Amino acid sequence: MKKKYLVPLDGSVLAEHALPWAKLFAEKYERQLELMQCYEPMASVYLLPDFAPPPVYEDQSGMLGEIDKYLKAQVRALPPGLAVPVHCEGDAASAILDRAESGEIEAVIMASHGRGGLGRWLLGSVATKVVRGVRLPVLVVNAQAEVSPVPRLSRVLVPLDGSETAEAALKWAVPLAQDFGAELKLYQGIAHTPIGHPTLDKAVSLEVANAKEYLEKVKSQYPEVNIRTVAEVAGPKLGILEQAGDCDLIIMCSHGLSGVKRWLLGSVAESVLQAANKPLAIVYAEESE
Repeated sequence: MKKKYLVPLDGSVLAEHALPWAKLFAEKYERQLELMQCYEPMASVYLLPDFAPPPVYEDQSGMLGEIDKYLKAQVRALPPGLAVPVHCEGDAASAILDRAESGEIEAVIMASHGRGGLGRWLLGSVATKVVRGVRLPVLVVNAQAEVSPVPRLSRVLVPLDGSETAEAALKWAVPLAQDFGAELKLYQGIAHTPIGHPTLDKAVSLEVANAKEYLEKVKSQYPEVNIRTVAEVAGPKLGILEQAGDCDLIIMCSHGLSGVKRWLLGSVAESVLQAANKPLAIVYAEESE
């Protein structure tokens, strides 16, 4: 059984915003944290390799020593035995994806939306690449949002669109709500441009009614969970962001095909990722016809 959560770091305070959430879940589910930092040799990131050969760097022990020192400090700041340090050479996103596919990692927990200093990741770019490429749950914490040393998990938002693909998020959200005693808020937004046409307005009203019925049906499948349902007229991204205001975590799916009236899940998930100030867990869903 997989027993590790991968926590990519880059040496910046911004990236460390993921650590409180990683600690919360690792302690709850008795998992070990793998704190990983990648580095790229200066020769490999030389700006004009076609016009001049990069200089030769014979000794990178100083760089590796600093990385090792940093990671061990982060490990010591956590409860004994909870985390282990790992460093690797190469592109950060590629290294994260490679490690995630090793079979030992259960989920990736990382920060986004921030720039580190010289030689550090453009966190948003790395997080987006990981979300697109990994087949594991990825929890992304906004590095610019305030993070409590002990995060609260009392209400979880699960956006749905009426498809089985989107419902794959419930496989992660329902056990989480039960384990933390949290409320689940199931949400569906119906897109509509108000033009005042009676026929179109009636059709939208019918869609909202159908969405409410659908969400109540989903709710009935989990009588043991405290669930609230919300269906409204709203664009997918803006509706999710608004509904997340009173929630502690968003859980949604990506990597799925959608019907004409359903979200392009990957696109919606990525747009929420770029704008949300609440932690967002994106669960991979196999494509379906």
